[in-house]
Amino acid sequence: MILVIGGRSQGKREFVQQNLIPEADAGTVRWASGGDGGWESYMNSRYCCDFHLFIRRLMSHELGVGANGDPWKPGDEKQMEEILKALLEDAPDRILVTDEIGYGIVPADAMERQYREETGRLCCLAAKEADEVWRVLCGLGQRIK
Repeated sequence: MILVIGGRSQGKREFVQQNLIPEADAGTVRWASGGDGGWESYMNSRYCCDFHLFIRRLMSHELGVGANGDPWKPGDEKQMEEILKALLEDAPDRILVTDEIGYGIVPADAMERQYREETGRLCCLAAKEADEVWRVLCGLGQRIK
């Protein structure tokens, strides 16, 4: 898996398309967005963007976790491992793109703080298991792993 992180609107997907997707696949890439679709469509896609939104949808119970659709359990390490396992098994050559959401002012809202924390934890787990990790800023990528 390749994990690509960066701030909102920093050119992450464009960077991936120009630098990380094989030329033969460049014209046929279909991105699965974490902002819509279901568990299966996201987990079965090779190119996944908006992972942070996928986590938000899991936490708000708009989506269930796993094939059984289990409800999100805050702070449940086993559930986080289940999500990571699905990301790695269903498409081991997946490119996962996510916004960095842990910078800036700490939100006053408890749910927003929890969302930030859980997303950060899942991204740390994903980075640990990823073959490559890239950070994109102003459209420029820097490999950090």
